[in-house]
Amino acid sequence: MIKRFFLLILISLCCSLLLYSESSIPGLKVAAVQLQIDEELYSSVESFRNRISGLIAECRQFEPDLIIFPEYTSVFIALIPYSSIIEKAGTIAGALEKIKKQEPLLKELRDLFLFNSGLVERVIYSVFSDLAKEHGVNIIGGSYFAWKKTKAEEVSLRNRAFLFDDRGSLIYLQDKVFLTEFEREVLELSPGSMEDAAPFSIGGRRIALTICRDTFMSDWEVHFAGSDLWLDIKANGTEYTPEEAASFMRALPARIGPAGVGAGITTCLTGKFLDLFWEGESSLVIAADGRVTLSNRAESASEEEILFLTID
Repeated sequence: MIKRFFLLILISLCCSLLLYSESSIPGLKVAAVQLQIDEELYSSVESFRNRISGLIAECRQFEPDLIIFPEYTSVFIALIPYSSIIEKAGTIAGALEKIKKQEPLLKELRDLFLFNSGLVERVIYSVFSDLAKEHGVNIIGGSYFAWKKTKAEEVSLRNRAFLFDDRGSLIYLQDKVFLTEFEREVLELSPGSMEDAAPFSIGGRRIALTICRDTFMSDWEVHFAGSDLWLDIKANGTEYTPEEAASFMRALPARIGPAGVGAGITTCLTGKFLDLFWEGESSLVIAADGRVTLSNRAESASEEEILFLTID
């Protein structure tokens, strides 16, 4: 009888400890930056650093575990050396023609991004790594065009997302798999591999990431099944019409339910660079009881805004 009594007490304590452990995991706090870009942002390394630093300082008032920037945030760092040309050019094509006169070895846009890929990586480290360490926060700095040498010794250019942890260490890279027509035909980017993409962990949460067009593909549902949070970083290069807003619903909101993921955050690029422009509405969607609901969203699809979100 005494043994049975102590056994019941032990079981009760174990159950209480388990319940405490589950309920004591704090909500994951995420700051999603809907970044608005322009030529001034990429006029110098100092300009880029100051702007990103200011946004991260604003995010830190929320004390987030993770700060997210959208796709293409770091792409145009590659054009900083030509800021005086960019200032006078009206189009990407016009700027390229003037840059080619200065750099005869550059024949097309792809060459330009390959030529300056080392500069981009150095700036990314000096800005995002330093700020992540300084503020003690995990940061996804959007994406940039990174070079990669294949087994055949060929060099390819990838649209690559990156994550620095709260100590400033680079802990994750992921290349876009399903490229847009502009990325394939104009920029001549190469696709990444789905097998190289894997969920990562922040604050005890299993987090998945897809890059813009990737998120429209149902292939990822099995790949990321059971994750706690799914991130979609976007650079939507078309006007955010009602039809485009409807297409957004076929991306992350359509993925998280079938994948058994509890929540999803979309972070969008806005603004323009020469004759390129982007619009999109950042948002939080929640999946529960067989339904997916839009829980929070940006007030505008064309202005800069930060969403402060807590994922329970």
